[in-house]
Amino acid sequence: MSPERETQDTEDVLESIDELKERLSSMKRMMEERKAAGSGTKDLFQGQAPSLHGTNMIDGHFLSFVFGGSLFVILSVTVYAFYNLYHAVLKKFPSTHTEL
Repeated sequence: MSPERETQDTEDVLESIDELKERLSSMKRMMEERKAAGSGTKDLFQGQAPSLHGTNMIDGHFLSFVFGGSLFVILSVTVYAFYNLYHAVLKKFPSTHTEL
């Protein structure tokens, strides 16, 4: 790599760092303004439409339903796999009965 290219890369990195610092300071300033206005950080993540204020689509009941369904699917697949494995082993190694 040429020295001119390295200098240009270094300048690009420094410019991007300066841009990130500026964006971070502006975000901090916005957060302080919101905090001073009395609205907490929860309002930042709520929908902006008036009909959406105070509502969350994903609540505890919904997450319980999703995780319960996921657990049921995982357990079902596990039981099915072990059932098939058991029968495959029995088929591969049949037991011979000698008592008769």
